Amino acid sequence: MTALVRSSRSARSARSTSESAGADDAALGWTGRVMQWLRVVTSVVLVNVLFLLGTLAGLVLLGLMPASVAAAGVLRRNDLLLGTAEDGLFRTFWATYRTEFWRANRAGVPFWIVGTLLAADLAVLPQLTGPVSAVLLVFTGALVLAAVVTFAAAIALLARYDDSVAAVLRYALVLPPTSLGMSAGVLVATAAWALIVSIVPVLLPLIGAAIPLAIAVRLIDARLDRIEDAG
Repeated sequence: MTALVRSSRSARSARSTSESAGADDAALGWTGRVMQWLRVVTSVVLVNVLFLLGTLAGLVLLGLMPASVAAAGVLRRNDLLLGTAEDGLFRTFWATYRTEFWRANRAGVPFWIVGTLLAADLAVLPQLTGPVSAVLLVFTGALVLAAVVTFAAAIALLARYDDSVAAVLRYALVLPPTSLGMSAGVLVATAAWALIVSIVPVLLPLIGAAIPLAIAVRLIDARLDRIEDAG
């Protein structure tokens, strides 16, 4: 398996800023690190607000995918989260949103179709009994897990690469089953965050979308870095 070949500028920027941030941390005292974490938390809250606004701006159906890609593009860059980037977080988000609007929506068509079919399955399940119900429940559960990881991979790939929609979707399908550790990490993080939000629902409007997206994108980015290094 080989990575997509046309890397966007944000991919290179994310990697370089991640390395420089590690060097900067060593030079900071504990007060400096606390201030950094406060800036990151504030940035994550802002990304979550921008994600919600971007989704609503596209009337959900046309807004969810570009908002997700724009949020992923910001969340994978330490310089934006720390406020040290030349272009600010707000400007970068909306620039990415506009640039990726149609490409992201074209990539989202299969996920809307799968989501509709899964919703229909979940509506039918309570009406079934016996072995058929159990089989359909297992099948639907497996599809949900696969859809979550594939969706996260597609978002990360769209934010990282400039390749065509077809190339991104092909790679999004191949990456999860060939990267089981990454896939497990994404699913565990998503499930754990869903549990936390169910216990502390006030977190949902504040950082409900940004946190699982940030974790998933970072895990997928790390896997893609290893693949590129091995290549």
